[in-house]
Amino acid sequence: MKYLQESYYSSSSTAIKHPSPNEKTSHRARSTLFRLLLYQKQHWPHAVAVALTTAATSGFNILQPWVLGFFIVGEVITKKNLDLLPWAIALLVIAYGGREFTGYLQAYFIQTLSSKTMHKIRYDLFQHLERLPVTFFDNSRTGELVSRIISDTDEVDKVMTTGISNNATDLTTTVGIFILLFYVNINLALYVIPVAAALVLTVILFRKTLKRYSRRIRQAVGDMAAKGNEVITNIRIVKSFSMERLEAERFFNKSLGIAEAKINLVKKSGLYSSTVDMLAGLAVVVVVFFAAPQVVHGSLTLGALVAFLGLIDKLFKPVTSLSKANVDFQKAIVAGERIFEIIDTEPEDSETYDGAIQTSPPNIKGEIKFDKVSFGYGPDRKVFENFSLVIQAGETLAIVGKSGAGKSTLVNLLLRFYKPASGEIFIDGYPITAWTLSSLREKIAIVSQDPILFSDSIRDNIAYGKPNASDAEIIEVAKAANVHDFIMSLPNNYNTKIGERGAKLSTGQRQRIAIARALLSNPSILVLDEATSNVDSQSETLIKDALKRLIGKKTTIIIAHRLSTVIGASKIIVLENGIPAEIGTHKDLLQREGIYAMLYKSQVKV
Repeated sequence: MKYLQESYYSSSSTAIKHPSPNEKTSHRARSTLFRLLLYQKQHWPHAVAVALTTAATSGFNILQPWVLGFFIVGEVITKKNLDLLPWAIALLVIAYGGREFTGYLQAYFIQTLSSKTMHKIRYDLFQHLERLPVTFFDNSRTGELVSRIISDTDEVDKVMTTGISNNATDLTTTVGIFILLFYVNINLALYVIPVAAALVLTVILFRKTLKRYSRRIRQAVGDMAAKGNEVITNIRIVKSFSMERLEAERFFNKSLGIAEAKINLVKKSGLYSSTVDMLAGLAVVVVVFFAAPQVVHGSLTLGALVAFLGLIDKLFKPVTSLSKANVDFQKAIVAGERIFEIIDTEPEDSETYDGAIQTSPPNIKGEIKFDKVSFGYGPDRKVFENFSLVIQAGETLAIVGKSGAGKSTLVNLLLRFYKPASGEIFIDGYPITAWTLSSLREKIAIVSQDPILFSDSIRDNIAYGKPNASDAEIIEVAKAANVHDFIMSLPNNYNTKIGERGAKLSTGQRQRIAIARALLSNPSILVLDEATSNVDSQSETLIKDALKRLIGKKTTIIIAHRLSTVIGASKIIVLENGIPAEIGTHKDLLQREGIYAMLYKSQVKV
């Protein structure tokens, strides 16, 4: 699939060197439609079944006016040939019954094809999102991304199901009827062509407008989803400041934006639909105007006129349907573009880094070296400039300093969440760029200030990094993290659901579960990011006791504002403006009476 997509784009890029803005828009729409249809290739048996049932449904649909006009009116009624009536009725029953039967099969196969296709698109979108770099999420809104996964794929699904099925039926019906119209009466058929051409022109004129308003709707839906997610995620802050009314007004404005965008789309699509309907009616008027005299003078039979009018009705229903489907089609194209916009975003490559194949170094001891590393979050936000630091294997390093000094950035660089502008980082002598992401990150465990838990059971949260862990292993690490007794006091023990982000637990309880999770993963490098800063003294004692078991002989990085937690560290580094201002043990740094001593004494006074 990926190869086919790449082949398509490479051939397209060579064909269009310098497209105009209109050509770019048109090409992008064709590319989006092509890629959506390309997803159906792996389900080609269902696609073939859809094509066959579509052709059969169209054939039976065309057969109906033919039987009514030429057989029933032209032969049975006009010529009073009742002997043909049973055959005509039989053909009519076959036409109606066949259409319903093949229509049922068509609906079944298109739904099956669409469901399988949309499942693959959603999965690819979600899986690709997971592989995108942290910088992508830094610049994105969670609710808007969720909107693309759910709302945009749903918009595409509408067209991929009934849309494609109906349009395919309408298209084959239209082609078949045009052939029959010329067969019945060439002159009358020629009168229909200008009206059909006017319909095509109408579609072209309205297409860009409809797409523009459709894009506004998708953007408005994304904005509303982002605002709703933001408020619900931070509902405690909203309530604590009594900001419910203000947030409700903001959400109201976001929702109103969707309503206004949809109203504007309805205005345009309503004008579009009315134009299409008027043109369809005009075709009937034109045919009757020119055909009636011919029937009176005998140059055209009544049966032929009835058949022709029946075919006109059958023609303009699908033509009108195809024209009006343009509204849904443009919505789906916009939604598809938003989906592929994410899928086309360059992911974190877990196997290569700047073109080099990565490996999984064995027997990790945990020595870390930052060698002349420079990094900034932007041209005006420099954090490090030629920063160097060595952390010995098994050493416990504490990093302290003011907010914004670069403490957490060091860990983000170590995990390759961000890429240094220059310099290299090594683990056991291997550049971390030589590691696969999975092998690098599975050797590093983080216990953060605000532990992130999932809305699942306690057991699943502890075993998150090792889903196949046994109950005995989970209980062992829970005891080591001083959380086993608490878990056993709950009604469902380890199977207790803890709510979104562990909302049913206290901060200290969440922290100890996070420690158990880190213990189970058995990392070589442990990062404690303000692990005890948000808990009470009793919880802090339990957590510190658990951390002593966790640290052991592992290389440990402690990021802390509360300096009482770093007294026992092998080495303490004081960061100031991205520079190691002081390095030493707790005792050494106090004797120097520098920045660390000042910070420590100020906290002791408190």
